[in-house]
Amino acid sequence: MGLGNILVLSQVTAYFVSFIVSFMLFIPVAVNVNEFGGNCLLYAEGKWVSEANSSVMELESVVWGPSSACGFNIFMGVILMLISMFYVVWESAYLIKDTDSSWLDAFVTAILSMVICLMLFASSLTLSVGFNSWCTLLTTPPSEILECEFGDYIQFTDKVSNLETRNFYTEMTLAQFAGWMLWLCWLLLTIFAFLKVFRYHQQETFTKSMNRERQRLLQSVGHQTPVVL
Repeated sequence: MGLGNILVLSQVTAYFVSFIVSFMLFIPVAVNVNEFGGNCLLYAEGKWVSEANSSVMELESVVWGPSSACGFNIFMGVILMLISMFYVVWESAYLIKDTDSSWLDAFVTAILSMVICLMLFASSLTLSVGFNSWCTLLTTPPSEILECEFGDYIQFTDKVSNLETRNFYTEMTLAQFAGWMLWLCWLLLTIFAFLKVFRYHQQETFTKSMNRERQRLLQSVGHQTPVVL
């Protein structure tokens, strides 16, 4: 198997991994938003108060995070699922035919991969920092929750008592893993894409050099003075 085929095979594998992992990003976040009544827990704020005539602490005056924080990660997951599926089919066709894409296709793919990589870094950072902010809220005294993973049964005031909080830690942890996994995957895809562009550039330079040498030799032969016997 030539270098070109190995590169295409590596891309197909990475796109397939991206396709699978993308479900692990947008599904948990979407489910969590639904369980929290359409609210986004990322960057949420609130305060702990003691329940009347009881030592039980409740979370009240909750200011939920911007919906765009969760929406951005859902958007990235869905878009990556579609793009990855397209490229799995696209690159697999080249692999089966034992050919490769054109220079223009490789260049467009490289730019697209770089943009997606940057967007994934932003969405993953948003998810991680936002969830860390939520966990800080849950574990800050006078809260009785010692660790974020133990906060599945949060006591809310009556205004938000209809929320389903049992699975938030699992959902957001899975989404964080998927986000950073996708970023690493598309970082590799960006490297693969630019390697392909660089390879095309080398081939083009070699071809131009060969043509230049051929023209020089032809011109040299054409200007030789014929030998008179």
